[in-house]
Amino acid sequence: MDLTARQLSSLQEMGITVWSLRGQDKVTSELVSETRETSTVIDSIISNEQLLNCQCIVLIDDAQHHEQAKQLLYAMLAAIDIQAANVVLLSSTQLPQLNNIVSTQKVLFILGAELLDEPLARGAIHQILSSQINTIVSLGLNELLSKPENKILAWQDLQLIKSTLNHR
Repeated sequence: MDLTARQLSSLQEMGITVWSLRGQDKVTSELVSETRETSTVIDSIISNEQLLNCQCIVLIDDAQHHEQAKQLLYAMLAAIDIQAANVVLLSSTQLPQLNNIVSTQKVLFILGAELLDEPLARGAIHQILSSQINTIVSLGLNELLSKPENKILAWQDLQLIKSTLNHR
């Protein structure tokens, strides 16, 4: 939806942030095509090699695994220089596979605290299971899509991921 200059001005005066779609943007369209080519299908068998070679492991549930949510996820990760080729998507049923991975050089990014049996606070680095993978919990993708005002919290979590990966 295109807004007139008057509408934009009115929204700015009310303190409402205007989000614009970047779908026509070349970078975003490249990101979307890369996402389709390289993202791992949830509930397929993830190999240990994939887990070892990735930079970021993302735990999402099936309800967050629709195209709009995946586009948001990969755009979020691209904002901190993590490309889709360096990401593995896991479901909670695949989480035990991380027990075989011993690495502090990757991050497990959990989108939605309700995906775990034990509650973990967002905004902190955790270790779960018997793995040594740094774990960061954030809001679920569907929540971010329905409540854009929460994106600032997700951005804080992304900055934590970036600093964690830079200090490895």
